[in-house]
Amino acid sequence: MTERRIYLDHAATSWPKPPGVLEACIDFQQQLGVAVSRGAYRRAERTDRMIGDVRTRLGRFLGISDPQRIAWTSNGTMAIHAAIHSAIWESDLRGQHVVTTATEHNSVLRTLADLQKRRGLRWTIVPCDEHGWVDPESLRAALCEETRLVIVNHASNVTGIVQDLNSLSSILAGSNAWWMVDAAQSLGYVELDVQSLGIDLLVAPTHKGLCGMLGTAFVAASQRIIPHLQSPWVGGTGRSSIDWTGPFGWRESVESGNLNGPSIASLGAGLHFLNSQSLPDFQRASAGWIERIAKEIRRHQNLHLVGNPDAIGSSKQASRVPVISFSSRSLSSHEMAMLLDSALGIECRSGLHCAGAIHAHLGTDPKDGALRMSFGHTTTESDVDAAIEGIRLLSQVVT
Repeated sequence: MTERRIYLDHAATSWPKPPGVLEACIDFQQQLGVAVSRGAYRRAERTDRMIGDVRTRLGRFLGISDPQRIAWTSNGTMAIHAAIHSAIWESDLRGQHVVTTATEHNSVLRTLADLQKRRGLRWTIVPCDEHGWVDPESLRAALCEETRLVIVNHASNVTGIVQDLNSLSSILAGSNAWWMVDAAQSLGYVELDVQSLGIDLLVAPTHKGLCGMLGTAFVAASQRIIPHLQSPWVGGTGRSSIDWTGPFGWRESVESGNLNGPSIASLGAGLHFLNSQSLPDFQRASAGWIERIAKEIRRHQNLHLVGNPDAIGSSKQASRVPVISFSSRSLSSHEMAMLLDSALGIECRSGLHCAGAIHAHLGTDPKDGALRMSFGHTTTESDVDAAIEGIRLLSQVVT
């Protein structure tokens, strides 16, 4: 008998993968299986062409005309690290200022804190409201003459709220600051045209809404910022091996070492799947899922909805991704997660979700956080029904 498994943790990674994704990964291993840019034989050249083709398709998906401005990394944290350290590379940063938001992932917050400690960087965290919404005017007020970089998390991995990039783009158009967007939770769920928005650095892993396998992320850089970027690290590039001092191109340095060929191949299949689907249809369906779950949570006095899916008005031009979180007056978030898994086979995320600054604004316990349910392109209505069942079970635990 197959053990029941209801997967509601797509904000961590998508599962199950859509048709063709796992097959692309296996096919790479069986048919190619060689290192990228490390040979002149036929299968090595086929591998390089495949990597280039996926890079081009990702560029089209993002509205980027030149795919050579996309650099692969091994995961989202390394993409964030590469982007920030490429843009802010001086040894003395005391004259530099960065603006970011309270909704950011710890990969951003910890990197900035480390730069402050080691190299004197000054940085400002713009607050969000109790739903995870960042007022664009608050971000404008945080800018100063020394602001070098503005970092914005496109979609919260706790509340699902999507920030208004159009308004932020208008504000930053009149600024000398560069603009970085973390699209880890939004890509594949929200349309994003990097070029039209004027985003200088876009970072994201490819295993969440883009449906690829774990092990690949990317940094996409604008034409205007590339001449100013410095290599965040350097290593084996597969060319000019006698040269130790460079200079090495920005993308070449970011991609030092072996790329994850099977994972990039799977991204190609994920992009093919997404291009075959209707994004508006998915957005309507997932909005209905979130509405059903929020309604069920509100029915129970001992459960508390984190953020309000209905609170963001049209005047703020906000949307959301399929993420919803809640807490219990009787159980910790970890106890809720363990109970759902053991009793019903429901897998969802508990804790702070690697978002260390947002909880002070949401009113959630700064040590316990919240239970998060997140949905994706392979979620079914029966999965949502199981989520409702799980919420009812949690509501019965009263102290």
